Amino acid sequence: MDDMEKKTEEMKTGEVEMNQKMTERADWIDTQTYWYMMQLLEISTAEAEEKFPWNIAIIREVFEEAVTVLNKHGYKVCDPYISTPEVGRQYRCTLSECGCENCNCQDEFMEKERLISNIEDAVALIGLKIISGGKDSIIVREGSIDADFEIRVSQLAG
Repeated sequence: MDDMEKKTEEMKTGEVEMNQKMTERADWIDTQTYWYMMQLLEISTAEAEEKFPWNIAIIREVFEEAVTVLNKHGYKVCDPYISTPEVGRQYRCTLSECGCENCNCQDEFMEKERLISNIEDAVALIGLKIISGGKDSIIVREGSIDADFEIRVSQLAG
């Protein structure tokens, strides 16, 4: 499935997947973190399967600790992910969340989707019902007056 087919499917289902560059980056991080741990344990690739089998929980824990140290010293780390908020739609990580100045993993940025997802979360918390939504808007129902409202998000020219 190419990127255009994925985008079309995402619009239909509301489920978002990491693109190829994001997947490659995440796989590379996991592989390099595992290699680093093998070096610390002084085991070869041949020994690793028996003495230190692949464990994504350990790999991610070590990686997260390394990111914490780097962030503490002012360095930003690209760690691609899909956000799955309790309420709302999924979206790919965004520059405003990770703090990176640019992204080598995404061709398009999903700031609008992140904002709409946050608005959906807030709307649900105050008791409004989400009726429907599109790529740049949601429609909510105010039950006490039985009225529908559209909330639209668009980027201003800057």
